[in-house]
Amino acid sequence: MQVPIRQIMEGLGGDRFIKRPIRHEFDLIEIVKEGLPMESVAFLQNNFGFTNKEMSRILAISESTYQRRVKAKSRLTQDETEKAISLSELYAKGIDVFRNQADFENWLQTKIPAMGNQRPTDMLDSMIGRQHVMDELNRILHGIFS
Repeated sequence: MQVPIRQIMEGLGGDRFIKRPIRHEFDLIEIVKEGLPMESVAFLQNNFGFTNKEMSRILAISESTYQRRVKAKSRLTQDETEKAISLSELYAKGIDVFRNQADFENWLQTKIPAMGNQRPTDMLDSMIGRQHVMDELNRILHGIFS
């Protein structure tokens, strides 16, 4: 984890949706096994300013399935939960780097030369893409511009 667990949990709505203390990575492993509640994922989606279509693409589920799960207040699968936790970590890093949500959201939607002229948002649907976005955020944080 590149950001504190507390910040990852804040991005997922914390105690409002996850009804157990999360203090370390072992607690996160249990959350992955259980699956995140859809309310938590909707909270994260709102933090990013993503549409249902964008969030379902990132989680690799159909938009109709995503919407159905939100209405049913179901849970994500283990794979989807890991993606959501990774996104929350990335969100926390982005806020740390840009200091406000509007600037971070703007950056996510901007084509970045160091990312092959792709928008960071377009790279979030794969582990490698999310890592590349995280690496770029770390470079910006440390003043390393490619």
